[in-house]
Amino acid sequence: MTVHRVNIYQIARECGVRLIEAREHSPASRRPFECYCKPTIRDIGQRYGAGHLRLVFLLMTGTRQNARELYADMIKAVSRLLVNHPDLVRRPSLVDDFNAIDLGRLRRQVRSMKCGVPTSDALLVLLSVKFKPAEGHIETTGEAA
Repeated sequence: MTVHRVNIYQIARECGVRLIEAREHSPASRRPFECYCKPTIRDIGQRYGAGHLRLVFLLMTGTRQNARELYADMIKAVSRLLVNHPDLVRRPSLVDDFNAIDLGRLRRQVRSMKCGVPTSDALLVLLSVKFKPAEGHIETTGEAA
């Protein structure tokens, strides 16, 4: 695996995101464009590079409402969506499609399900369904195979 050298602070600034120490996190005072998960940001930048990290930030901050959702689980899910479906990067409507999603609502729904898998995994599945619907449909009735 190639380790990319990235300046996460510079990329965050370019995208209007403030990286803040986790110890300063207070859910009551959280504002749009504030991110308290520097280790996650650093890991994504080192794994996939500056361009990938920049795109993740831009997709997540397209609306003020979504810019409140810079949580590690959501950031990981968006990053993995792009890694697993590299063709999405060429989609002309990608930014508009992301802006149409209420990331906060999606995250709250996943967290309330308590389905026994990491929140980032469940978020990735739901985002994947939104962006890459199955060609057929999943049979939900009838006998199990």
